[in-house]
Amino acid sequence: MKSYFNFFEKVKNQAGVTAVIVAIVMPILIGFTALAVDVGYMHVTKNELQNVADAAALAGAGYLGSIYETLSYDEQQTYVFSRSDIVGVAQQVALKNQAAGTNIVINDADVTIGTWDCKTGTCILTPTVAPIVEPDAVKVIARRDGNANGPSLTFFARIFDINAVDVSADATAALTGPAIVDPGELKTPFAISENTLADCTEKITFSPTTSSCSAWHNFFDPINAATLPAKMLGLIQGDVQEYEGLVSGPAWLNQNFDMNAPPDPEITPETEIGNEFEFQGGTVASLFLGGALGNKNSDINSPEEIIGDIKHPAPFPALFDYFRRRDGDGDDEIWTATIPVYEDNIPCDNANDSRKIVDFVKIIVRMPIPPPEEGWKTVDVWIDCNTSFAPGRGGGGTGNLKGTIPNLVE
Repeated sequence: MKSYFNFFEKVKNQAGVTAVIVAIVMPILIGFTALAVDVGYMHVTKNELQNVADAAALAGAGYLGSIYETLSYDEQQTYVFSRSDIVGVAQQVALKNQAAGTNIVINDADVTIGTWDCKTGTCILTPTVAPIVEPDAVKVIARRDGNANGPSLTFFARIFDINAVDVSADATAALTGPAIVDPGELKTPFAISENTLADCTEKITFSPTTSSCSAWHNFFDPINAATLPAKMLGLIQGDVQEYEGLVSGPAWLNQNFDMNAPPDPEITPETEIGNEFEFQGGTVASLFLGGALGNKNSDINSPEEIIGDIKHPAPFPALFDYFRRRDGDGDDEIWTATIPVYEDNIPCDNANDSRKIVDFVKIIVRMPIPPPEEGWKTVDVWIDCNTSFAPGRGGGGTGNLKGTIPNLVE
């Protein structure tokens, strides 16, 4: 009986149990420590690499924008970018930043230059091969791995023979559609439906607009066909920009037409996505009534060359003849202009109400037919198949007009 109690006492004796438990649990505790410290450190490193990639991509796309701002519309279509210059800008910015205590070097192969396209509903970056023409996006991969800057070293995970971990991050910055266009940028009193943007080869008919998904507007003023003619001539009168070899708006009107009184100068306001314009379909015949240049090859016509009433210029032909030589597209036979795109249903319709502006697009306007020739109230336009860039921040739609200040898109 005594031996039984002695055995029971020995079983109850827990001396040294703690040491056994600690020995068993210690690897687990170390594992959790490694998880907490090393995994956390890897997340910090990845966030730092993400910041580097973001900054480098924005710098590369910003370089594109800074070049486009110095070019005319025509030059933007043909300018050949240097890949080494774009890559160099991204690399310089990256090198000024650190990840896990190391200044980050970006490999040449980790910089992709291309175009950012969202027209299909899914945005993709299409790399541009040499020659690099009309790029609008830059993608950068920032690494801490065997390819660049070395893997990020671990702390406690070395106990499990994990001495380093590969970490990387990527970012894409692009020049996207402008959310705002500057004062004076809009010079045409019409707009198109958002559902017409898909095909730049399809003709869009204005005046009358009833056969197409488009409409006239009076900018921020209530739609009023009676006030449109004066506003359009005012847009010419308000254009006092200096043009090489050409006169500005007031002088152009004065030299071509013997007007009793010049129109009031007009400057269209700053316009942004989300603004609402009032639209009107059909024909505004008064925009085509009056005198027009008879000699289309000359910017200034003599009195005998003016067709029709020399004292009252036909507003739309005058607007066309004036800006087609001053739009910077290199082709005096067409007028390349910016217009708003309005929110619409499917199928699109001819707007005769208030609509929200959802995008801006460049269009090509062909020579209108002057009166009294058949079809003189008809204006045909095409969406410009080229991409053009205007000063301003992106964040807008997917049209062919883009800002020069980049946004992170991916």
